[in-house]
Amino acid sequence: TVRAARVLASALDVPYAAALAGVESTDPSGVEVVVETLGDGVFPPGTGQFSVGAAQQLVLFVFLTALTGSAAMIQSRQLGVTRRMLSTPTTATTIVVGEAVGRFSVGVVQGLYIIGVTWVAFGVNWGNPAGVAVLLVALAATGAGAAMLLGTVFHNDQQAGGFAVLGGLGLAALGGCMLPLELFSPTMTRVAHITPHAWAVGGLSDLVHRGARLGDVLGRVGVLSAYATVLLGVSGWRLRRVITSGS
Repeated sequence: TVRAARVLASALDVPYAAALAGVESTDPSGVEVVVETLGDGVFPPGTGQFSVGAAQQLVLFVFLTALTGSAAMIQSRQLGVTRRMLSTPTTATTIVVGEAVGRFSVGVVQGLYIIGVTWVAFGVNWGNPAGVAVLLVALAATGAGAAMLLGTVFHNDQQAGGFAVLGGLGLAALGGCMLPLELFSPTMTRVAHITPHAWAVGGLSDLVHRGARLGDVLGRVGVLSAYATVLLGVSGWRLRRVITSGS
């Protein structure tokens, strides 16, 4: 009522008291408000205010957390932990697999934490559980491979940690973790799919907003699995060479 009176007083240039009296004496019954949406909406009807951000933040932090673990790999070599492990019956292959599983496990736990908190605290419906599970596994494996690769490229943990944060945030921004892919131009959408983030965000968006099932996201899972296979293969080969050479 007060807001309507202020608008009326301003529009008609009348005293506020007169405008307020006019608004209070008006009977709004019989007024029908019709809301009509023209064209296609960016997001499906009923999309919650936290649903879009939840999927983006899951991809951002799963990958970023995995990348920052590259610093710990370098520290273990600098402190001689890896060298002492090699002096035992533990093989280089076992160490490589252990590093990969460690990075992978951290990513999965980070993802499950975000899913649980957003579901309980903000009511985010993540859709098909099987679809979310396979996307999370593929994304965590990709992040583990990228972290291991960083851990073999850099020679100290400060370099690896700094590059992990900057690189992780940069890839997240390009891949649609800070601005929804639905708002990207067609050209930028194609560029964004250079990153694994865009494939993961797209798959989670289909599950959360469009009711997709496991079969609908298998294509995106396949692309993420290809990323993970290449990164884990190259980083595993590099890590094996680094630890056996003693550098």
